[in-house]
Amino acid sequence: MTNVLGWDLEHAEARLTAEGKNVRLVEVRSKKGGKGSDRRVIKTTENEGETVVYWSAFKTEIDR
Repeated sequence: MTNVLGWDLEHAEARLTAEGKNVRLVEVRSKKGGKGSDRRVIKTTENEGETVVYWSAFKTEIDR
C-alpha cells in the first residue's frame, strides 16, 4: 500500500482505490473544533479487507 500520510484526502482516496483497496473515510476532530479547508490524511490502517483512512481539516490560510 502506498503511504498517503499528509496527502490531500481526495488524492489519497483516488490512489488507494486505483490500487484496488476498499477505502473507508473517518473524520477526526479536536474537542475545540476548528475551521479548516485543507483536508489531510493523518492515519491509515488495514483490517478485514478494507483500508481505513483517518483525516482531519487543517487551517492553512492566514486570516488578515
